[in-house]
Amino acid sequence: DYLRSLRKLIELPEGTTGLPGHGPELPDLAATAREYLAHREERLGQVRSALETLGADATPRQVVEVVYADVDKALWAPAEWSVRAQLDYLRSEDGE
Repeated sequence: DYLRSLRKLIELPEGTTGLPGHGPELPDLAATAREYLAHREERLGQVRSALETLGADATPRQVVEVVYADVDKALWAPAEWSVRAQLDYLRSEDGE
């Protein structure tokens, strides 16, 4: 749903202001959505790569240990929730 929403936001006219629930106004919502989508697709690529190394049945924690190896371990627990969603996405539709 998140990726689908970002893809819809990218279609907005240039300069459409975004008013998020927190943080500053976004002067160009389509540009921000493109940045977010690029980051999310990069992360999905990292998760796919980790699965190639670890095997298709790798746990979210195992993936976090590979993908987030350079991140403070105090952040691994929340990262695990993100990876869990990414694995569900990749495994349910093969990332399509």
